[in-house]
Order: sequence, then C-alpha cells, then structure tokens
Amino acid sequence: MEELISMTHTIMKQNYFEIHNKFYIQNADLAMGASTSSVLSEICLQFMENTKLYTILLQNNILGYFRNVDDILIVYNDSKTDVDKLLDFFKQCNTHDDIFHRKRDRQQY
Repeated sequence: MEELISMTHTIMKQNYFEIHNKFYIQNADLAMGASTSSVLSEICLQFMENTKLYTILLQNNILGYFRNVDDILIVYNDSKTDVDKLLDFFKQCNTHDDIFHRKRDRQQY
C-alpha cells in the first residue's frame, strides 16, 4: 500500500503542460488528459459514493444522481434543496483540501 501511495504522489508531482511555448507545473489536482487521472478520479468518486453519497442524497432532498465517468448530474427541487449546503457536503467528502471549485495553481518554470 505504501508503494501505491508513493507512486501516486510521484504522479501528482509530474503535472506539467505547455501553452504558447511556455511550460508550467500544475501544483494541484489531477492532470487533464493524463492516463492516470481517470483511474485516480474513479477511485476517489467510488469511495465517496460508497461511503457518503446516500447520506448526502437524503439530507439534501436530491431527486436524482447520475454519473458517467467523472461527469455528475444532480437533479433537485430548488425549493427543497439548499445548493450551498449541498456543495458543502461534497466538499467534506473529499480527502484533498479544496478539490471542488478551486482555480488551478500554476507556476511557470
């Protein structure tokens, strides 16, 4: 297990990309388009769905939850669901700080 965690940290530190002939290091989140990102995203989402989703759906009067890979559609009644409270529930589920609604932190090198 420690080797898997170590590999994951290494992969997360290898996030770099090029825009207009300038190279950047992405300091946070998964790299878009990287083959490892879909696997790590799936692990994170399945963990959340298997441990906390049922509570989130019940406590927020959610009418429907649909997911295709990492795209999620949540159907709710605006008069019965507090969207800010719902987002707070999802933020509490993640094991990474600020994974939801965070601007990407980029550093040029």
